[in-house]
Amino acid sequence: MEDEIARVLEASMSPDEATRVNAEQHLTQGGTMPGFGLALVRCALNRQVPPGTRQLAAVVLKKYVKEHWQEGEGKFFPPQTGDDEKAAIRELLPNGLADPEAKIRTACGMAIATIATWDWPRQWPNLTAQLVGAIRERTSEDSVAGALRCLAMILGDMEETQVEDTVPALLPELCAIVAADAAMYTLHVKRRALAVLHACLLTMGVMSGARQRAVRDLMTPLLRPWLDVFAAALANPPDPTDPGQCGLVLEALRCLSQVVQYFAKSAGDALVAPLGAAARLFHALAPAYHATTIGKESDEYEPARDEEGEELSLESVVSQLLELIMCLVEHPKLRTLLRDGMEDTVHRAIGYMCMTAAQEEAWEDDPNAYVADEDDDMTTVRAACGMLLHQMSGAFGEEGEGADGGADG
Repeated sequence: MEDEIARVLEASMSPDEATRVNAEQHLTQGGTMPGFGLALVRCALNRQVPPGTRQLAAVVLKKYVKEHWQEGEGKFFPPQTGDDEKAAIRELLPNGLADPEAKIRTACGMAIATIATWDWPRQWPNLTAQLVGAIRERTSEDSVAGALRCLAMILGDMEETQVEDTVPALLPELCAIVAADAAMYTLHVKRRALAVLHACLLTMGVMSGARQRAVRDLMTPLLRPWLDVFAAALANPPDPTDPGQCGLVLEALRCLSQVVQYFAKSAGDALVAPLGAAARLFHALAPAYHATTIGKESDEYEPARDEEGEELSLESVVSQLLELIMCLVEHPKLRTLLRDGMEDTVHRAIGYMCMTAAQEEAWEDDPNAYVADEDDDMTTVRAACGMLLHQMSGAFGEEGEGADGGADG
């Protein structure tokens, strides 16, 4: 069946419409046949098959899982996959996370995450151990990257009962990756480790009140090494032309924002060091930001993006810094850290509010677009600065308004 499926998948990518439609019909019918899901897995893992076909096999597998894995759920369409076939798929599919092809690793990770929606942890209790083991064993950078990518996808579904087993085993391994020498791991892999940490923090941060105290107690010893890692990651401005550096700093800031929002008490005084590094970075980035974003024509500036389309630029780093500062303003205790440098922060925020070359070009040609964007677009650095100034004015009262006025003057 595997060879036949590979031929049908290749035909489904044919430029000839009739061939393509016929192949798609065969794939739809195949979903009703026993062994179809397992054959897709074997096709995806077969390195003798062209990479594009293998990737498509994993994508079709994800669709198959949604339609045939769990009766009564979502887009289910009979028949349901048999228990023996499910077990075989769960056993084989994680091998794809170590594939040399990044697109295959991602596609297999997405299929695993789809299965995990229903089967993890009850029917797939060893999934976490498999993924953490791949990170710990460090067989190859590909296996580590694949495990990290998959973990980032599944941890959003982590149940409260899984935290005590998963988090203490996982966080030290992630920390070791980010803190490792550059010769051991690329910036891309380190960023992936931070993305997994972010998924953990977000999931645990919104857990029910009954579990919050236990989670905070669990996180207290685990967070301390991370705060040193954050401080080191934020110590120097990233090279605006290096998306790897920008991506690492961006992810570190996201994690730090989650710590401020949910785990400031667990972090304690150790939080001061990374926050200080972030504050210095906020000011240090201004010259490079103006040179790369404000002073360039729109057709000269094309920010780099990762494989998922996320922008990895100095502008995205500044946006995340502003979000971190807004988290501090909203925190009743930590906002006092901003008081001494309030006027400098306001002054710098106003500087970041300068129109970019792209905005100036767009708004010069269409004043109505300027009005609409100023009212509706909250995603730009300019808009984030406006929100920050408004928050600071509300949080610090006349003192904040005075700083604003002083900066204007």
